Amino acid sequence: MKYFKKLDLPHLDLMSEMKMLIEEGSIKWNDINQIGITTTQDGPDDIYYGTGSLGMDWGAGEVVTEEYGNTKLIIPDRPSIKSEFDFNKLCSVYRGTLFEEVYDILSQKYRIGRIRLMRLEPKVCLSWHYDFSPRIHLPIKTQEQCFMVIEDEVLHMEKDNWYLADTTRYHTVFNGGFESRIHLVAVIEEK
Repeated sequence: MKYFKKLDLPHLDLMSEMKMLIEEGSIKWNDINQIGITTTQDGPDDIYYGTGSLGMDWGAGEVVTEEYGNTKLIIPDRPSIKSEFDFNKLCSVYRGTLFEEVYDILSQKYRIGRIRLMRLEPKVCLSWHYDFSPRIHLPIKTQEQCFMVIEDEVLHMEKDNWYLADTTRYHTVFNGGFESRIHLVAVIEEK
């Protein structure tokens, strides 16, 4: 594998933990299908504060119709951009859960930034983009029709396996299946 590396990190049943937190009302999906695990040191203890794009304001985007009925999506930049690594404090709702264990495991080996649960609905593909730092992916719920593409490499990430993905290169992800795909995604930097 060129842009992916399988990591030897412990197996944790995050699906059961996530379901329990959702059922008790501690967490829920927002309209962009993300739930934050971390927040900033001086920011709110809010599981949505670190969700979405830090650089682009997708909520303010607009579709413009050009000649011949072709459309173009215009997304403005956010006025205030925080660093991915500003989001390095565990949200209190996760204390005493397996998510705190994930936070501790990753903190021991890496400088961590934003950690999020990211859900991709069926028949959805993200834009072709790059990030400023690599990401660790832990598939919590997936199916054979879900793939990540980095440059010219395509990979189905298997459930409960940890992967380091070089997302500093152009990439996308798509769910060609009929069920949601859920990954824990962590911004990291080697210590």
